[in-house]
Amino acid sequence: MRVTSLAVEGWRNLSRASLTSDARFVVLHGENAQGKTNLLEAVFMMASLRSFRESRPRRLIQHGSKSAGIELEVVGLSGKRKMRWSYGPSGRKLFLDDGPVSRLQEWFGPIRAILFCPEHAAIVRGGPDERRRFIDRARFTAAPAYLDLVRSYQRVVRQKAMLLRGPARDVELDVWDQRLVDLGMRLAQQRQQMVDELREPFKQMIKEIAGNETVDLQLRGVGIPGSSRGSLAEIVARSRAEERRQKRVLVGPHRDDLAILLNGRLARNYASQGQARSIVLALKLAELLAARHRNDAPLFLLDDLTSELDARRMRRLVGVLSQMQSQVWITTTDPAHLGPLPPSECLLRRVVGGTVGSEAGTRQRGTDGAEE
Repeated sequence: MRVTSLAVEGWRNLSRASLTSDARFVVLHGENAQGKTNLLEAVFMMASLRSFRESRPRRLIQHGSKSAGIELEVVGLSGKRKMRWSYGPSGRKLFLDDGPVSRLQEWFGPIRAILFCPEHAAIVRGGPDERRRFIDRARFTAAPAYLDLVRSYQRVVRQKAMLLRGPARDVELDVWDQRLVDLGMRLAQQRQQMVDELREPFKQMIKEIAGNETVDLQLRGVGIPGSSRGSLAEIVARSRAEERRQKRVLVGPHRDDLAILLNGRLARNYASQGQARSIVLALKLAELLAARHRNDAPLFLLDDLTSELDARRMRRLVGVLSQMQSQVWITTTDPAHLGPLPPSECLLRRVVGGTVGSEAGTRQRGTDGAEE
């Protein structure tokens, strides 16, 4: 899939901005705080209906504006689709081909995206929730219907937690435990399927980016496949007294973790800063490669790339991406640091003060900063 046009209005620091291109590489460059990441964020919003930097939609609206809007055209297996997102006093509105969207799965059919940004170092360094979020996001990109399962499971956990905080009867908890086990096993199975899809591409990508590191992925927790539904139900039942005492839900896939192993040890504890960056990037590229194996090509979005990778890793990354079929959006302070992108497939746009420049579409900067 490729975004062929993007327009925003009242979005962040961008009163009005637009660009049109069928290029495989879209490079947004400029100094910090000019708005290039805001454009990338707009693309991610359309692909996920959430920002990767702000949880409160009102803060996405430009100061002084009453509403924000994003409109894009995307070309994929289903042909050309026109999509519009807006947020204002009456809340969020979604339109697909000029018609209102009634079911979210309709929206996610034409567009999906994989994002790499500096904050994703937390996948390696952070707690289990960061790694669960990564796996859930990867599974959602592969199968948008997974979102419904996650939400259903989360509702069950919230309801059970509410009961545990009060004088709940065992018969009430029995009902919610049964639903937790049913949904939890389905959730864990889909996570395990995603880990299985990512494992070999991850190993392949870490070699491409970092060289001869030995890595592996393992999903760990009481809810993962390998034990039967009955064994999970037994663990949940045995934990009831302790859950009552702590007044919280202690057992289920919401407590699982993704173990990222580097040379046989947990990367969280032993990876250097450079290794951690390579691991996260390899995980994201593994998503892209796994999608390719499914005959899918989600967008690949990279924010503030030149601050994250040295020249050697950058060259290797560009080489990998040049072989992929996905459209790639990159923000950087200086496109010269990216190395040689395919000139005929690269669109450069300079962003200054919330304005997108009209730089020629196929020009490529050389390593000395001069345009070729």
